[in-house]
Amino acid sequence: MAFKNFEVVHVVAMDQQNCIGKGNDLPWHISADLKHFKEITQGGVVLMGRKTLESMGRALPKRVNWVITRDTSWSFDTVRTAHSIEEALQLATADVLASEKPNSIFIIGGGEIFKQTIDIADRLELTHVELDVQGDAHYPAVPAEFQKTASEKHIDDKTGIAFEFATYQK
Repeated sequence: MAFKNFEVVHVVAMDQQNCIGKGNDLPWHISADLKHFKEITQGGVVLMGRKTLESMGRALPKRVNWVITRDTSWSFDTVRTAHSIEEALQLATADVLASEKPNSIFIIGGGEIFKQTIDIADRLELTHVELDVQGDAHYPAVPAEFQKTASEKHIDDKTGIAFEFATYQK
């Protein structure tokens, strides 16, 4: 456990070049990936950067939403805010312990938040999308201390996009 006896989990979809976003939006739409994301995070505590929340346009339902922003005047209904990752992790501890998933905190983006927390992550829930998007937000390289412990390959029925759900453990 990387922080206060709970695991820090990254949940993200990325293309073959580790692209996770383009123009502050997801560069693909894969229904099964969205369902997978919901199954992993629902009932838990999610932590994200301000741009990630703004790109979604709303807080995620049935989760405690924490947003990290440097802007001390920024606020958003139903969202808790912190001004650093350390502060967010400290303040979110009570929410994690009271959640339906009291052993994990889920970090869901964006690229800068992932880069700043990769060293404290215990588990990575990655969706590898078989595309090359050339986007503007990227996930860091998976550190060598992570080992792939589960993998499921799929093809999206509507788009024909191939993808893989993969779990990595430290």
